[in-house]
Amino acid sequence: MDSIKILHCADFHIGASRSGLKNSLKSGSAEIKNTFFKVLDLCKAESVDFLLIAGDLFDTPFPDNETATEIIHAMSQLSDTVIAISPGNHDCACPGSFYLKNSFPENVVVFTSFAEYFDFPDKKTRLFGAAFTDRFERIPLLSQKLEIHHEFTNLCVLHGDIVSGLAESEYNPITQNSIKESGFDYLALGHIHKRSEIKRSGDTFFSYCGCPDGKGFDEDGSRGIYLGTIKKGHCDLSYVELSSRQYLFVKTDISDCDTSAAVSSKILAQLKNEYPDTFEKNLYRISLTGEIGGGFSPNISQIETTLSENLEYVKVQDLTELRLENLEKIANESTLRGIFVQKMLELSKNADSDDAALCRKALKLGLRAFESEVSLSDN
Repeated sequence: MDSIKILHCADFHIGASRSGLKNSLKSGSAEIKNTFFKVLDLCKAESVDFLLIAGDLFDTPFPDNETATEIIHAMSQLSDTVIAISPGNHDCACPGSFYLKNSFPENVVVFTSFAEYFDFPDKKTRLFGAAFTDRFERIPLLSQKLEIHHEFTNLCVLHGDIVSGLAESEYNPITQNSIKESGFDYLALGHIHKRSEIKRSGDTFFSYCGCPDGKGFDEDGSRGIYLGTIKKGHCDLSYVELSSRQYLFVKTDISDCDTSAAVSSKILAQLKNEYPDTFEKNLYRISLTGEIGGGFSPNISQIETTLSENLEYVKVQDLTELRLENLEKIANESTLRGIFVQKMLELSKNADSDDAALCRKALKLGLRAFESEVSLSDN
């Protein structure tokens, strides 16, 4: 049997905003929509047979008319690709929803209830799917017996929550056993925004592709889709990154820095090196690490202000440690600072792990106070 080419995507949440952007609502929504258009372009360039959209294409069942018209028109331009949509909990196929009130091009299949299927004899494929018809689906959408076509490749596109054993879920519970017994050759899942590896249960390959564009730091790192070929007993899908910008947690060792300006320069150089094409667009939470001397404390406000001249969003936290040899040297000073360090080192030595951490933080703030003013944001 010949293989078919698929693109598996889900959870765009078109219409949602992105946190951290300087113009979050407008620019974030446009970027997410443009990522969907990039998927359509990729389908055309790669001659994809089936585009599987596993739910939550939109962030609401009722997108505005302009967006709805734009999306339908864009899908109509992909006439050589079957587009299959399984409405999710955010864009459920409820009365008056986008999926029930609009007419779709011939190449678009929208599932609107419990398990349905459509046959494509020219591609020797049977395509299964189901739909959320409300925000919650506590009964498994694939609860009835499925009519697997043993001469065709059997695909399924579904929004849902994989659970173990008898665990319950409000979002279409799916068990490993039900996947194993389904008879599908590939199950394209949506709902979980973190990408999974391609897995196999029985003869069924399955995966979550994750969301193609992050909307906050809870959706950090690279985001994209799965693209490749499927046939009975064979699954060759590859991850393709598509995110327009990334939310990133970054660690920077500043052990060799002795000024806040040097810290800013080191961070910027690191970001340019690690993300050369997108470093200005990405959003960062940066942790300063390493050991610093007692005579220097990074000025977080100054560092953030400097970096903001080049970056869309940046938040910095100081996780550095003070070099013990420097502290011992200061503790021997016949000064108020020396007495303070000596007392704090004694407290830290006799404290449990949690209190010792508090002592180290107090020591850093105290030394900073000897040098300059400490703001409330430093606490």
